[in-house]
Amino acid sequence: MICPELPTDQSPGSMAPGARQIQSIAAAGVDVQVIDMRGIPKLKYLQVLPKVRRAARNVDLIHAHFGYCGWLAWLGKKWAGSRVPIVMSFMGDDLLGTPANEAGKLERASVLAVDINRRMASRYDQIIVKSQEMAEQLRGMPCHVIPNGVDLDVFRPVDRVRARQELGWSESGWRVLFPGDPSNPRKGYSLAQAAVRLVEDSSGQPVELVPLWGVHPDQVPLYMNACNAMLMTSLIEGSPNVVKEALACNANVVAVPVGDVPEMLQGIQQCQTTARAAGEIGAALERLLRADRPSDGRDVLQTRGLSLAGVAQRILGIYRRALQREPCDAKGVPTDDMACTSQSKLT
Repeated sequence: MICPELPTDQSPGSMAPGARQIQSIAAAGVDVQVIDMRGIPKLKYLQVLPKVRRAARNVDLIHAHFGYCGWLAWLGKKWAGSRVPIVMSFMGDDLLGTPANEAGKLERASVLAVDINRRMASRYDQIIVKSQEMAEQLRGMPCHVIPNGVDLDVFRPVDRVRARQELGWSESGWRVLFPGDPSNPRKGYSLAQAAVRLVEDSSGQPVELVPLWGVHPDQVPLYMNACNAMLMTSLIEGSPNVVKEALACNANVVAVPVGDVPEMLQGIQQCQTTARAAGEIGAALERLLRADRPSDGRDVLQTRGLSLAGVAQRILGIYRRALQREPCDAKGVPTDDMACTSQSKLT
């Protein structure tokens, strides 16, 4: 596995879902070696390239997560003179771009990176994307649309009072979870703030908007259970793990139509997708806060096969295709969820 830097106690980061996916694949019987992007900023990619080269000579398959990790996988493979297949997982920004501001204008560097990723895509043996929107960015190139799975043992319903007590919060009052870094323009924090202010004006009750950022992964389920609802106002997402994790906790979710969120929330009680407008977001959020009933998201996730183990089996089927040099079907998705029957070494 070649991936961005995985979480540590000192730096929780955003790769906890990726770390769980890697663990689930190892739990399925695969011998996994991980190379993540640790080291001196701007130099760490050069620092890990020799590791990738050495590993490419001794493994059966490389699985790269995020676009630039795919570049390293390809360069390391070429440098080593290896024919090991590469499975590429695009994760979001690497195909959709990174907004520079809340108006949605993309950073120039990210536009260039997206173009490189599209051109590089044909060099990989199998491609995984998180949503249909991302698949469309590949302009007809075959790929597998597979959202990340959720650890249903970690993300599960907990009594709200108990969760607040464990976090040291007051047991009363409305709290709304904001999933992301408020300073990141991509996350749309000012729109979330505007919607919350409208709820306060309409209801006459204070609403605390709680950022889910810099939180240790072990505490994330507590935050989801301690809050009355989650509000997603992002400009760009692939298949945001935080939405699926909240659903596994039977949390209420209000979201704008971004990534695969509308499909993910479809048919789930006490969850709603609404237009990207503060008034409509605020009205939907207030309805859910007043109703104060849990969603049925957990049952729906299980029905859709989005557990960690279920998704791991689908990914193992893609590994088998890569090892046998099998293409995707005409629609760019696997025809079944074949699992590898023997262990493989991965980097």
